[in-house]
Amino acid sequence: MEPHLALRSLVPADLLLRPCAFDGLSGEIIGQITGDSREVECCGGESVSLFFAVRGTNFDGHAFIGDVFGKNPSAIVVSESDISADFPRSIRVGDIQKAMAVVAKRFFGSPDERMRVIAITGTDGKTTTAHLCRAMVSTCTKTGMFGTVEYDTGGTRMVATNTTPGAIPLFSMMREALRNGCRAVALEISSHAIEQKRAHGLNVDAAVFTNLSPEHLDFHGTLGNYFLCKRKLFDGGNGRLPKISAINIDDGCGRELIDFLRKSGQPVISYGFSRDADFRICAVEKNDMSGAEFTVVSGGKSHRFHSRIFGEHNLMNITSAFAACMSICDAADGFIGAVSEFAGVPGRLERLNLPNGAIAFVDYAHTPRALALTIETLRPLKNGRMITVFGCTGMRDTSKRAPMTKIANEMSDFAIATSDDPHEEPQEDIFRDMKNGVTDESRIVFTEDRRAAIATAVEMSRAGDIILVAGKGHELCQQINGGSVDFSDRAVLGELCLSA
Repeated sequence: MEPHLALRSLVPADLLLRPCAFDGLSGEIIGQITGDSREVECCGGESVSLFFAVRGTNFDGHAFIGDVFGKNPSAIVVSESDISADFPRSIRVGDIQKAMAVVAKRFFGSPDERMRVIAITGTDGKTTTAHLCRAMVSTCTKTGMFGTVEYDTGGTRMVATNTTPGAIPLFSMMREALRNGCRAVALEISSHAIEQKRAHGLNVDAAVFTNLSPEHLDFHGTLGNYFLCKRKLFDGGNGRLPKISAINIDDGCGRELIDFLRKSGQPVISYGFSRDADFRICAVEKNDMSGAEFTVVSGGKSHRFHSRIFGEHNLMNITSAFAACMSICDAADGFIGAVSEFAGVPGRLERLNLPNGAIAFVDYAHTPRALALTIETLRPLKNGRMITVFGCTGMRDTSKRAPMTKIANEMSDFAIATSDDPHEEPQEDIFRDMKNGVTDESRIVFTEDRRAAIATAVEMSRAGDIILVAGKGHELCQQINGGSVDFSDRAVLGELCLSA
């Protein structure tokens, strides 16, 4: 049952614009909040619904105000612009997205204030780091997680719809996690979520910065804007300062962020291979398909890790999680044990042995940096050829297409370019941009059908070869022509192996 709170206790006065009708409504009891007109409950009972009319990318909530009042004439609209006099039961705020986060947090009882929260942002590595944090902190207390692959409330696990949920579902699920006994939560914070203030005002005990490389430039415009957006999680721009920040010192933007925060007096711990890292990776004894063994030195103490996941980027992910978790719970032995048992994340260097002796890996790498790192990780392990299947998303940042093609073409023995999620963009237009990165036409082909592209890689492979199917990882569908088509790289590879 949802809480019932007076409107005056939900919407702070400093968010309101004048003139508005708030004074006459402030005593109303709110029983439901939503930004989706379809969720507004029909009129009944003593409480009313609070509907946020949000102007989004695809839909404008103001267009559905009539539907809201048709179902529940007692509903109250929070709007960032003037609305018709036909709907007098409304209030106006200057920042609808901020208001929705502030109200959602209050409505669901500020669950984040009663849990230890680890928030992870960056271009690559967020998902694996979040899963590692959940595994580590779970050795101390029950821990939930919200990220790209799943939402885990400690009682229910569901397939994620966004890397970071919207403000209302986020705080609602955090309250559910708290009720399920979770006293900690790890969550991924995307740049879109920061810009759209989905987690504005969130209490963060440890904020993690993984790395930064060009991504979402169609949304942010420039790499500088992208970095400034990410920085908000650390500098108070997200509504709260984190209690401590764990930042990758090996990354150029990470080092810049460390310097900025230390100059402003914010507590920071650094991690990486660099000699001046607070959590320094050293003595890498093993790093191959059988796993990794390495040492992290911190505060004069050495912590030796045995991991089932491998690759330099995963050593960084493990260390970032370790640094963040140590800041909220000093349980190094438990964390090291959790890493030794951690089997990885679906679609992140997920391995499948082929009947012909080749080995296939499914990975989510969908940025130039991630693709290069993944191929770089796998290439030394092959006894034959490196075959890479990859694609580029449609209706998104076109600047990634040629660089990703160049990387796949030059770092692989053979590359097969194919579709990813074309959305409404013609695949031939995506291929046209990708072909600008071709440097050796003899070592790359373009195949629109993703299933056929994966089949080609399997058919041409032989013992000792490594196949990388990159870009979609855990995802179970392709977005094509405005619709969703069932598709799983892992399932297709499994089917091809059975039919071989």
